Amino acid sequence: MSDVRFEEEEFSTKFTAGTLRRMLGQLKPHWKWVALFMLLIGAVSVLDAYFTYLGKQIIDDGIVPGDKSVLTRLLMTYGVIVGIEAVLVFSFICITGILGHRVQYDMRKALFNHLQDLSFSYFDRTPVGWIMSRVTSDTERIAEMMTWGLLDVTWSIVNISSALFFMLMINLPLALIVFTAIPILIGVAIWFKQKILVEYREVRKLNSKITGAYNENIQGVRVVKALARERENLDEFGVLTSGMYRSSYRAAWL
Repeated sequence: MSDVRFEEEEFSTKFTAGTLRRMLGQLKPHWKWVALFMLLIGAVSVLDAYFTYLGKQIIDDGIVPGDKSVLTRLLMTYGVIVGIEAVLVFSFICITGILGHRVQYDMRKALFNHLQDLSFSYFDRTPVGWIMSRVTSDTERIAEMMTWGLLDVTWSIVNISSALFFMLMINLPLALIVFTAIPILIGVAIWFKQKILVEYREVRKLNSKITGAYNENIQGVRVVKALARERENLDEFGVLTSGMYRSSYRAAWL
């Protein structure tokens, strides 16, 4: 019964703005890295969007008129921007990795210190696998969400905003037609968000069960061999891993 209660506590609550603020608060001690991280992402996103406008110039001002000097200048500009963007992308990927590991270290250290203050009754009613999963894999997932997730969101917002700006500048009527699809895209994104959240919570739950099964079998290996339960334990573990595979596949497909 304790396992069921623990699962409900962890996986039935909604992801709220308050939870997001608490998670992003982990980035506060590393604000200098975050500022550089955001600056680089913004620069790369703007350059990505500018490529569309630069492509228009190459065709309209260079290829169509047959002006080789203009075409050469624009192609050189294109090459320089590609080189700059490559350096920026490499830089923010390195910074994202550093930031993610620092946040992960902070959370694991805080969790370990917190575990030292908990009562014996907590460890009596809480499976060790759940604790290990929270301290290891779950902190890793949260750190990834606060770094790579933040990267995706920032990149998308700046990239889309920059693309909309260049679209309006190139062809206003055509851009307005494209804008009509935005409400539909928002609705689809909200629908997928609910589905993805359910599937990924199931993945995390099964991951905790698998970690717990590892722990129980390693700690109780003498009992398992004494009772000749190797085959039964292997079959039970196979059920867990099969469920993990199916849930991970559904989550990845979404």
